Amino acid sequence: MIPRFLAFLAFATIAQAQAPVAITYKDHVLPILRTHCLNCHNADKAKADLDVSSYAALIAGGASGEAIKPGNPGQSLLFKVTNHEVEPHMPPKGGKIPEADLAVLKKWIEGGAPETAVGAAKASSRKVEIDPVANAIGKPDGPPPMPEKWAGVALAKTARPHAVTAMAASPWAPLLAVSGHERVLLYNSDTLKLAGTLPFPERIPYVLKFSRNGKWLMAAGGRGAASGKVVIWDVVTGKRITEIGDEADTVMAADVSPNHKYVALGGPGKLIKVYDTATGELKHKIKKHTDWITAMEFSPDGTMLATGDRNGGAYIWDTETGGIAFTLGDHKDSITALSWRTDSQMLASSSEDGKVILWYAEDGFPTKSINAQTDSKSAANSRAKVPGVLSVEYSRTGALASCGRDNTARVWSGNGTQLAKLEGFSDLPSRVAFSHDGGRVFVGDFTGKIRVWNTKDLSAKAIPLAGELTTNPE
Repeated sequence: MIPRFLAFLAFATIAQAQAPVAITYKDHVLPILRTHCLNCHNADKAKADLDVSSYAALIAGGASGEAIKPGNPGQSLLFKVTNHEVEPHMPPKGGKIPEADLAVLKKWIEGGAPETAVGAAKASSRKVEIDPVANAIGKPDGPPPMPEKWAGVALAKTARPHAVTAMAASPWAPLLAVSGHERVLLYNSDTLKLAGTLPFPERIPYVLKFSRNGKWLMAAGGRGAASGKVVIWDVVTGKRITEIGDEADTVMAADVSPNHKYVALGGPGKLIKVYDTATGELKHKIKKHTDWITAMEFSPDGTMLATGDRNGGAYIWDTETGGIAFTLGDHKDSITALSWRTDSQMLASSSEDGKVILWYAEDGFPTKSINAQTDSKSAANSRAKVPGVLSVEYSRTGALASCGRDNTARVWSGNGTQLAKLEGFSDLPSRVAFSHDGGRVFVGDFTGKIRVWNTKDLSAKAIPLAGELTTNPE
C-alpha cells in the first residue's frame, strides 16, 4: 500500500512540474507593459484615459472602451493595436513590440487574462509591522542600530565609480549610506570601513534617508522613463521590509515619516504621493507642483511635509490631512534639497539660484537668505552669476553644510555665518551629510569620491582631510 502511494505521489510531482505555467498580469504582462506602454498610460498620465499600471485600471479600459476581452485576443483592443492590426499602432514610435512579448499577451488573454495565479492579492497580505514607539524626540532607548550578521552579497565591482547621487547619515549611529550602481553602500563613519552592501536592482538610488530613530534605511530611485520605487530595509538585519510605489518614471524625492506610518514620494509626474507604510495604500495624491518634484522631507515631529520642484516652487503640507500650510515662494530656480532642523522650527532649502534660505515653520516666512557658494567679494559684484547650490543639510547640533557649482563645500553656523570653506574637488560636489554627532562632514562628488572632514574644531585656517571613501570599493 505504501509503495503504491509513494508511486502516486512521485507521479503527481512530475505532472505538476510538467504543467504549463499560467500567464498572469502581475508576473508576465505588467513587465511588458512597463517597458512599452507605461510611460504614456499610467495613473498620473493616462493618455486616452487608459491606465495599464494596475490590473483593475487595465480591465476598466479607456476612452475607446474595453481594452481586454478575456479569452478573445482578436476582440481585445490592447492586443490589436500592439500587433498593428488597427490604428493607432502602439507604441506610436519605434515599431512593433517584440514577437515574443506579443505571444505572451496573446496567451494571457486566451487564458482568461488572470491577475495572479491565485487570484487578486489582498492588501492585508503585505502588512508591515510599524514600530509603535518610533519618534524623533530624543535618542531612542538601547544601542544605536548597526548592521549585524548581514547575509553576504556578491556584487561585481563596476568599471568606474558611480556618481554620488544620494547620501545620508544615521541620526544616532556611526553609519553613512552612499549610492552606488544598483546598490547602496554603508560605511562606518568613525572608522571609514565598509559596513555592508545592499542590492538595489531597481537601478539608481536618487534618495537615501535613515528614519528618525535610525532603525530603517530608505532608498528611492529607479530607471528614467521606465520605473520607480521606494525600498525600506531594516538596518540591523539588512532585510527588505517593504517596497512602496510603482512609478512609470524614477522617484526623485522621498521620505519616511518619523513614526514610520507614511512614505511620501515624487518625481517627474509632478504629484506628491503619500502612502500608508503598513498596507501600501495611497493616502494622499496632491497636485500642486508645476514641474518635477526634486526634494522632500518630513519634519522631525512628523506634522509637516516640505516639498520642492524643478521650477523653484516649494510648499509645506499638513501630514495627516494633505492640506497646504505654506507656500515658500522666494526661490527662482530648481530646488535641490530640503532639510529640517531637529526642533522642527526651521527649514533650510537650497536651489540652483545660488541661495540657501532658512524658513520659520510657524509662519512660513524666510528668516535668512544666503548666497551659499559665493565669497563676499564675488557677492559684491552684482553682475557675477551666482553658483547654484546642489545640497544642504542641518546637523543634529544645528549647524549647516552646503555644496555647489563653485566646486566647494561650506559649513555654516545656525544663523548663516560661514565657519569653513572646503575645497580640492576635481568635479562637482553633489551631496553633503553630517555624521551622527555632527563631528564630521561628508561631501560626495560626481566622480564617486566622498571626502571626509573633521568639523569639531573649525577655528583652524585650513581643515585637513580626515579620509576619503568611494562608491566602488574593492
